[in-house]
Amino acid sequence: MEDDTWVRIEAFAREEIGQPLFRRLTFTPETRLDEDAGLAGVDAIEFIDKWALTFDVAAQGFPYDRYFSGDGFDLAALLLCFFPKRFRDPPLVPITLGMLAEATRRGRWDTQEIEAWAKEAN
Repeated sequence: MEDDTWVRIEAFAREEIGQPLFRRLTFTPETRLDEDAGLAGVDAIEFIDKWALTFDVAAQGFPYDRYFSGDGFDLAALLLCFFPKRFRDPPLVPITLGMLAEATRRGRWDTQEIEAWAKEAN
């Protein structure tokens, strides 16, 4: 039997994210949720929570702030860019639809395992 995980993840993303107004978004395993799909803040949290619930993925302790920026304009982050790196937040790690598909296949989100898988897949 063929694995239909990607087909289900793509359909889920199309339903939940939709299409941006001024550009065409193509959903591929390489689609980055923050940069390409524009998910951030509360929208990103709701998307991940609904993904975990829909696909019965154990995602307790999911590190949202590792992958997604906050909502809106962050004046504090802008001001911190003038200070040494040790005062700034670490850069975001890209999270892709492919990573969600792999976690769905495994039935759980394990940050280290999924990120290692993503490095090998690229």
